[in-house]
Amino acid sequence: MQGVHVDHTAELRGIRWASTLRQEASDYHRALTPTLEALFVSSFQKTELEANCVGCTVLNYRDGNSSVLVHFQLHFLLRPLQTLSLGLEEELLQEGIRERLRGHGISLAAYGTIVSAELTGHCPGNSFSCQNGQCVTKVNPECDDQQDCSDGSDEALCECGLQPAWRMAGRIVGGMEASPGEFPWQASLREKKEHFCGATIIGARWLVSAAHCFNEFQDPTEWVAYVGTTYLSGSEASAARARVVQIIKHPLYNADTADFDVAVLELTSPLAFGRHIQPVCLPAATHIFPPSKKCLISGWGYLKEDFPQSGCRGSGPLTLLFSLRRAVVKPEVLQKATVELLDHALCASLYGNSLTDRMLCAGYLDGKVDSCQGDSGGPLVCEEPSGRFFLAGIVSWGIGCAEARRPGVYARVTRLRDWILEATTTSGIPALTAAPAPTAPSTAWPTGPQSSVVNTPTKSTPAPSTVALDWVTIPELQGRQKVM
Repeated sequence: MQGVHVDHTAELRGIRWASTLRQEASDYHRALTPTLEALFVSSFQKTELEANCVGCTVLNYRDGNSSVLVHFQLHFLLRPLQTLSLGLEEELLQEGIRERLRGHGISLAAYGTIVSAELTGHCPGNSFSCQNGQCVTKVNPECDDQQDCSDGSDEALCECGLQPAWRMAGRIVGGMEASPGEFPWQASLREKKEHFCGATIIGARWLVSAAHCFNEFQDPTEWVAYVGTTYLSGSEASAARARVVQIIKHPLYNADTADFDVAVLELTSPLAFGRHIQPVCLPAATHIFPPSKKCLISGWGYLKEDFPQSGCRGSGPLTLLFSLRRAVVKPEVLQKATVELLDHALCASLYGNSLTDRMLCAGYLDGKVDSCQGDSGGPLVCEEPSGRFFLAGIVSWGIGCAEARRPGVYARVTRLRDWILEATTTSGIPALTAAPAPTAPSTAWPTGPQSSVVNTPTKSTPAPSTVALDWVTIPELQGRQKVM
């Protein structure tokens, strides 16, 4: 058996900071510490890591400025050849914590009630983590053409999100045809030569799309990606085709709820970047896309449709369920529309428990933009002052089409980007244009054994053997790592 220690920091809200938390003999320390250790371990109950998580140790507490920051270490036992996906571990931990605190919290009598415990990276709150460990409190410092990290890591890997072939002609709110080169990261996914879903270029060998696009057609050899074109026919000289060699769906994707609705596609050969083919920028996990911000959707989705009014789920607000509708107008030219990001609490009031933290709403409450002009799996991009476009969302689901008080729902990329980075290192092919994340003391790490890798055979796991226990400590992460 192999032992692995994984470090985390969580921000506790609802309880007050006191310097006595630094004293192990204090009543506050004695009350809080075992409570937290039990909370963190129990968060893996009824998950694939329940049998592996064997303990927790609180290492220290810090003042979080109206909150308490706790640094703790989880202890895992792994079978020989078993790997631990740190992205999956963090997802399961955070979900388990939220589930146990939902609605009631944990009371600590005179010290208050723990109402939330959110995992953080190396830096507290929404601070950006530089590769050298420096914390930058400036909002969205990555790729803004201003060096904020002393090591320059906030401006590394920033060849993304630009429109070198597009001449500014003005943007109009509502559906209209996109100009050549305006969305150089846009891809059309074809199944048997028919456009089926949208996707976004995030690297020379990688696209990102919605997991629900592959509910029915899961064989990578059936899919071809068209890029560098605004026409479905791909008639432009700039157009290129690329075959798909691998489809990886998020291991926590739920086809019934559309939660974790993200997948990455590996191409058989790298794309040649140029004026009409460019990657979008992946935001840092701390990137802020504020409510009311105007952003852009694009795709070849249907302009008008005839379908039964239903709470459709699983194919996105721009095309909805293919099986439930009959297209009457399908555009030949790539369509675009401007939408407004909506407050999460407001959207939750419209959709109730259907909305999770991995979802983002965009549109207008009065439904004045025809959201059918986009395409499932396609991009929701937001322009930053640097002129670069960052991927804020992936078209996921919705009810009806451009109906009042039924905005489109997108997979929230900031909550999924760590997994995207993890999954796209599986084949040892990096070169993603992601906002920088802190470096870590080991190599890039693959997706865990639970990841949904389509058409990829899995190896059997040998039974546990009686070997000496070897513990490996993994520090806090916000990027890619591998645990062997």
